[in-house]
Amino acid sequence: MLRTIALVAALAASACASAPAPAACALPETDRAWVDRALEAWRFASREITGISRVPGFQAILFSADCVQRSGNALSTPTAEGVTWTASPHSGTIALPDGSEIPAGVTSFVAGKKGLTYFVMSTPSVWQAAGVGEGPGLETTMVAVLLHEASHVAQTGPYGPRLGALIERYGLPDSFSDDTMQERFQANLEFAASVKQETRLFLDAATAEDDLEARTLAREGRRLMRERQARWLVGDDAYFVEAEDIWLTFEGAGQWTGYQWLIHPSGGAQPPAEVMARFTRGRWWSQTEGFAVVMALDRIVGPSWKRHAFGDGARTVLEMLDDALAGD
Repeated sequence: MLRTIALVAALAASACASAPAPAACALPETDRAWVDRALEAWRFASREITGISRVPGFQAILFSADCVQRSGNALSTPTAEGVTWTASPHSGTIALPDGSEIPAGVTSFVAGKKGLTYFVMSTPSVWQAAGVGEGPGLETTMVAVLLHEASHVAQTGPYGPRLGALIERYGLPDSFSDDTMQERFQANLEFAASVKQETRLFLDAATAEDDLEARTLAREGRRLMRERQARWLVGDDAYFVEAEDIWLTFEGAGQWTGYQWLIHPSGGAQPPAEVMARFTRGRWWSQTEGFAVVMALDRIVGPSWKRHAFGDGARTVLEMLDDALAGD
């Protein structure tokens, strides 16, 4: 999940780079194998699923219970050759490139603060120790999580300025994230019910066999969304209209990437119905509705939407969906 207040394409070295280098360490063997698998999945997804041709250099940080690995090119190098890592032990906290620290627990996120963009994720041994899951099932799910987050890094350059301008225009706080609207309105039962119904309509559009039915369902989902926004996203909350569109683009594209890899014969090779069930019962609005919107968009326009969502950022997913429905 993307949690950031200023997305940029720049990367800087760790704030601790000038400190004496600690003794090297190593991830557990099973974690190292998972990292290799996840990076190969990212390269495969970039070629065969998203069409992402280039990811700007940025710092990737992966850590186990006692070791942290950092790389400036792990997700931007098109092959395994040439990827470089530095490793150092930690004592329960992970130093981030912006100078802050986080506990060494279950986490996965992309952040952009203080002119830095970076990716952070704990390894399967950390998730397993926390009781999240175990074995091949957990490791496969975590590959999809990494793909979701890494896709955000590819989107920071195209969509970052738009999000940054929104933050600056409205003076949004550091706590602003893709879940801010949900935190603000989740106690509003009518608002929450509309989000749920919109999501269902977009998902139904995605699976409709008839083109006309798909477009009709998607149009009804957009109508409900606009009515919800016109009723509640007004006054001091008006900025959520634009923010929701941007976050649905980020989170929907990220979820779509993970989903497509999980069901791909050369990826997770999992039954689509089982994966779909998991992706549509999540508790985060931006992820579930974003995924539904992207699935509907893909059903209606085909793969052409990817050139914007993973490429130039010229259009958001809602703008592309509106364009597709405008001629009806």
